[in-house]
Amino acid sequence: MLKHDQVQMKKQNRKIVLDRIRNHEPISRIQLAKITKMSPTTITRIVQELIEEDYIIEAMSEETAIGRRPTLINVNPEARYSIGVEIDRSKLRIGLLNFSCELVDFVETPLMRSESYEWIIDNLVLEIQKLILTNQISQERLLGIGIGIPGRIDQERGIVIISEQFKWKNKHVRDDLAQHFQCTIAIDNELKMQIFAESGKFFKPIQRNSILIGVGSGIGAAIILNGEIYRGLKNNAGEISHLTINPFGEQCSCGNRGCLSNYTREDTLQQFIPEAQRSEYNTLEKIVEGIHANEEWSIPLIDHIATYLAITINNLICIYEPDEVIVTGEALEKNIKIQNVVLAKCEKHIWRDIGTGIQIKFSELNETGVVKGAAMFVQKVEMEI
Repeated sequence: MLKHDQVQMKKQNRKIVLDRIRNHEPISRIQLAKITKMSPTTITRIVQELIEEDYIIEAMSEETAIGRRPTLINVNPEARYSIGVEIDRSKLRIGLLNFSCELVDFVETPLMRSESYEWIIDNLVLEIQKLILTNQISQERLLGIGIGIPGRIDQERGIVIISEQFKWKNKHVRDDLAQHFQCTIAIDNELKMQIFAESGKFFKPIQRNSILIGVGSGIGAAIILNGEIYRGLKNNAGEISHLTINPFGEQCSCGNRGCLSNYTREDTLQQFIPEAQRSEYNTLEKIVEGIHANEEWSIPLIDHIATYLAITINNLICIYEPDEVIVTGEALEKNIKIQNVVLAKCEKHIWRDIGTGIQIKFSELNETGVVKGAAMFVQKVEMEI
């Protein structure tokens, strides 16, 4: 039992040292000993092991008037890689993340709504294989593949329970991909993946309590509480599309009335577009183009979206009182005009007694958010940091 405890302690110390190097590089052995409170002998041993395993590298030290400077240690960016994937309703996005959590390659291919689950998986396999081949990533250096998908996900078994956007039910994505890749494969809701990228480099949340709200073909959220993803009983925490906004509203597909999704879904937004133009703006992507082009109908539509988004933010703030709320979505991230309308609506709808001091901001990751977060999640799992 004692031997087992010693092995676990050594393993934990390695994790701590590597974690501190990743967050404080470049750093000397002396500095590592101070911030980890480990002995210089222990630090020297662990650092040497990590160098031999190619996880870290030493920087050149220089002679100065007062002697030789301590040798500084950096993470080796090429030590390991992970792949992040976003399967969106209209796009397939794939990226390669190095060990410094830098996105070194990113590809995006279009998807059609009519394409089957089997076609999407086959195409995803080909694109991942192409990415690995192009960047010459060996099996030993690939930590794994993380995939973000809209919908309710059983992340422990890698199953899409249901995705309304794709009309998928009980799809065993992880098992289907495992036939082609001999590495860790992690599946989760796309916002739960993205919040890893939003919350700071190397999996250390800048804010301990944070909420990410995604507005697109659906609306959802991901929540960090006390520095960890809050999942709920069955990983459904953040499924805000079925929050009741109006108990006397239109009946939702779930059977309830006045669900939030009824006021943010695509066919509702199309009601703001003159009938003569609806065939031109017949997809969410086209509607977003019209908003960015400042079409006349976009003014009341923006007001509508901003109102329900502000009400949702207020509801979540009242429940969780986070440090910050981050809003993501193609229509919002690059449009200052919409952002200002949303912030003005938040001023109106958020309860000031508890809303004061809570940051409301917009994601700056754009199309790379889910991809980077999914790849970061895999590194977190594999390195157990």
